[in-house]
Amino acid sequence: MKQNNGITLIALVITIIVLLILAGVAIATLTGDNGILKKAVQAKDATRGGEVKDYVRMAVAENTMADNTNGTRKTRAEVISELEKQGKLTAEEVTTLADVDVITIGGIQINFGELFTLVDMYDKAIADNCTNEDGNCTNKRHLHIGDYVDYKNPTSGSKRANAVDTGYGTDQIYEASENNLNWRVLGKDTATGGIKLISGRPMKSNNSETDPYLHLYGAKGYINAETVLNDLCSLYTTQYGTARSVNIDDINEITGVTTEEKIKEINKATIWWGDIQYNEPYNIENQYTPQSWLNGMQRTTVSGIVSNYLYAINSGEEPEITMANTRVYDMLFNNIDKAHYWLASCCVLASSDVAQFAVRDISIRRESACVGSFGIFSSANEIEKGITRRSTSCNIVKI
Repeated sequence: MKQNNGITLIALVITIIVLLILAGVAIATLTGDNGILKKAVQAKDATRGGEVKDYVRMAVAENTMADNTNGTRKTRAEVISELEKQGKLTAEEVTTLADVDVITIGGIQINFGELFTLVDMYDKAIADNCTNEDGNCTNKRHLHIGDYVDYKNPTSGSKRANAVDTGYGTDQIYEASENNLNWRVLGKDTATGGIKLISGRPMKSNNSETDPYLHLYGAKGYINAETVLNDLCSLYTTQYGTARSVNIDDINEITGVTTEEKIKEINKATIWWGDIQYNEPYNIENQYTPQSWLNGMQRTTVSGIVSNYLYAINSGEEPEITMANTRVYDMLFNNIDKAHYWLASCCVLASSDVAQFAVRDISIRRESACVGSFGIFSSANEIEKGITRRSTSCNIVKI
């Protein structure tokens, strides 16, 4: 007999159903939420996340070492750029990091906020056009002029302004333990790229409670003023930054008096004192320069260019500089009727018959806060040993 072998329609349908089930299981195993492919991607992302986290941790450790050895810190932006070039961060993740500090890669959280420097925070506030002049900014990634920072004061050490340099009768001693200063942001240093800080109050000497001021006297005081001020303030140099005295350029940067044209526009020196104009020549015969006075009181022709200028802040009397940011105004000029302070910058003011050799200062004149100067040596030598004035010094730190 002849026999035909085959399958029935029902068997075929059952076979197809079984194959579909097996295919579904296989596809789910490969592509589902817990599938092999998904797990492979997650494992790859987790590996990448771990590498990024290790890289950030290493950068933080290197920055800590740099702080302790006066090395160069690696900024947050630099680390992000390096990771992107290595293919460790996607373009989307880089964009996200422009607005947040913490991202998650492969289930691993990475905090890029640990890399934020004060410079990063300052630049962020500038980019966001936030000055915080009302003191109400709550953005933790912002740093503004006038903000307080936790700069660690040295707890020991001292500096001496020697009488042979200042022209004053005795040495003047400054000790770190007597000057636990608080620090505020003064801006960004254009030369180093670091943040400039200014002490929230001036340094005081421990000569006496009633006279804790720095005295600069006569020819010696004028010649050595900048060196003395910078040396005293170097008491606050640490591994985090180099300290020096605040100078006229630091103040002018804040007030916007940064060009010759602006100086001439707001200069009150000739209005209040009737002196030769700023940047004009003076020539006086048979008088003394500070150096000729010290070289045996030799008379000479005193000549040069007037470098002195004076301007008032928020005085209500034209010309003036108006500062709307009251936080910054208070930081630089508040309470100076009680504590004028020196700037580590010298200048000369002159009339037709006398020149005054001066050290720049912040003070009150005609009931207005002023950026000006005080003459401590006269070419006419009306007072045989010159002119003296008491004033506090002020500090600045670049970090």
